[in-house]
Amino acid sequence: MKKASTSVYRLIQAMTPSEKRYFQQYAGRTQSRHLQLFRILNHQPRYDEDAARRQMPGKPGRGHFAVLKRQLMEHLLDCLGQYHRDKSPAERLKRKLHAARILQEKGLFSLMEQELKASRKLLGQYQLNRHWPELLALERSLVERGLSTMKRPEPLRQWQAEWQAGLDALQEEGRFAYYSLHIAHQHYKKIQLAGAGDAEALQALVESENFQAGRNSPQLRCRMDYFRALSTYHFMQRQARQALQANAELLRLFEDNAQLMELYPQHYLAALNNYLIDHFQLRQWPELEEGLKKLKGLPARPLFRKASGASEKAFEQSAMLELNMLLAKQELGLALTVLPEIESGLRQYGRRIAAHNQQALWYLMSYICFRQSRPDKGLELLNELLQARQKGMLEELNRFANLLQLLLHYELGNYELLPYLITSVRRQHQGLKPAYRSEQLLFDCLRRLLGSADKAQQKNALNRLSESIENEELKVKEARFFEYLDLSRWPAIRASENKNGDK
Repeated sequence: MKKASTSVYRLIQAMTPSEKRYFQQYAGRTQSRHLQLFRILNHQPRYDEDAARRQMPGKPGRGHFAVLKRQLMEHLLDCLGQYHRDKSPAERLKRKLHAARILQEKGLFSLMEQELKASRKLLGQYQLNRHWPELLALERSLVERGLSTMKRPEPLRQWQAEWQAGLDALQEEGRFAYYSLHIAHQHYKKIQLAGAGDAEALQALVESENFQAGRNSPQLRCRMDYFRALSTYHFMQRQARQALQANAELLRLFEDNAQLMELYPQHYLAALNNYLIDHFQLRQWPELEEGLKKLKGLPARPLFRKASGASEKAFEQSAMLELNMLLAKQELGLALTVLPEIESGLRQYGRRIAAHNQQALWYLMSYICFRQSRPDKGLELLNELLQARQKGMLEELNRFANLLQLLLHYELGNYELLPYLITSVRRQHQGLKPAYRSEQLLFDCLRRLLGSADKAQQKNALNRLSESIENEELKVKEARFFEYLDLSRWPAIRASENKNGDK
């Protein structure tokens, strides 16, 4: 049997609350079956076609229900088009060009000329270069109408020069779009440049005259792509200061050109996030804290209130940065105080946050509770993450979530459950790469703790683990392990060390 399409469900779940309200007003004029289906799908936590069909009046068959879904999809797209048509400069320009074409067909050339003048102004203000061919093609018809009375060829030459200038601008935009995409692709593939050939090829590109021309390009989009590509290149090279400088220049470009911010608010959010990540890498905490205030305040600004997904993206990015900063600064008491707000945000935005970041936030919050001897709350938060196994989970994060779960159950005194959990986790992790020595040391320590006859033996087991992991060679070799789970800061070990010190 053909699998049921989830397209319309995914579109509904991606809509903002204001878009959903607009659609309900839009569709409510007729009280259609499409509105009933919209409300049913909107309230489903996961797509369930059989349940949706049972809830619909008349319980439509599969074929009829598939038609209803397609019709709802069309209505949603039409509605979203109307909702956004006045918000986007590009959409306003397209409407004017479309109006000019209609007036041309009706033979109303003076009215057409008015629409084209307004189109030119909008196109120039926002540098919407991809619309030059359509605008100039429409203007050609006006030039043609005046050929019989034209005494000098200047209007023809001007039209030809503008056509060429429009093509040149488009060509330049395309070139820098490619540079940005190419460097981003290399980043996604390798995170940092691995081979000498790759490094040399990208260095040659970044140092080329064609690429460097982007810094002072008259086209704002080209300058934006230039700085985006440059910051990514330096990030790949682990040149944090150069990446920071490139992102700072990109932010200035946005802030000095309001029209660029209006066109690409999501790119501004990404640039600000990357700028703050650079400060994090350089351990520049005052600058990072100041930037976090700015990032958190963006959704309140009028421009970003209109930008789809800005609120959840600002929350997602600021929460990740703030928790990682507080962990790096060892300000875990302060971190505990921000957890309720972040937990509330995760529940509010839910599926609108990237799944891997959503899972990482649950882990970070649980880990902070573990470090602060709040295993009850830590396990509650971790369970939110472990439930994500059904939806797909990053293998590395899944691995450390399993280990953190064992530690939390130990801290809670769930000694009867732990042997079964340890066996299960060992089985799941068998064959995983890399094979961490620290993980085996943890398993061995837990086994000894559960087999201890008294507190002296428990303390001995913890001391053996502490001595084994306080090894600089191990910490360097398995740095990734300690980034996720710093066993030297396990509360049980710290308590054991303090008791030894007292004696």
